[in-house]
Amino acid sequence: MTRFESSREGAAELGYEQALKALLGLIGRSVLVLFSGTDGTPFISGIMVGRLDRGELDERLQEVLLRADDSTIETLFFHVGSRQNGFVIRPDEFERAFWRGDSQLVVHLGRCAISILVGGELGSALER
Repeated sequence: MTRFESSREGAAELGYEQALKALLGLIGRSVLVLFSGTDGTPFISGIMVGRLDRGELDERLQEVLLRADDSTIETLFFHVGSRQNGFVIRPDEFERAFWRGDSQLVVHLGRCAISILVGGELGSALER
């Protein structure tokens, strides 16, 4: 494998609300989260492992996430393991989402693909 595959032909695509529902359904589970580019580069740019939880945005993070127009946009923060590690889901950056089998949810936000893996051999390893 030369790059992490962040798409799948034939997978049923999820809308924004469906993707949020899928993410919220994974709360409390041990997950492996991989960050990659949707254009094939880089291979994997980040990895997080731990329990998935939904968190509240820190004021410092909120300032970074605001666009130049200062409009308020719904921003959901999910953290993995500790509150220091996480990712943000915003509707204005959401491109698409889909399930790869039963154990991998992939969410495309702009040029970033976030892959959340649960279950299978990975799930067993995370539980150990």
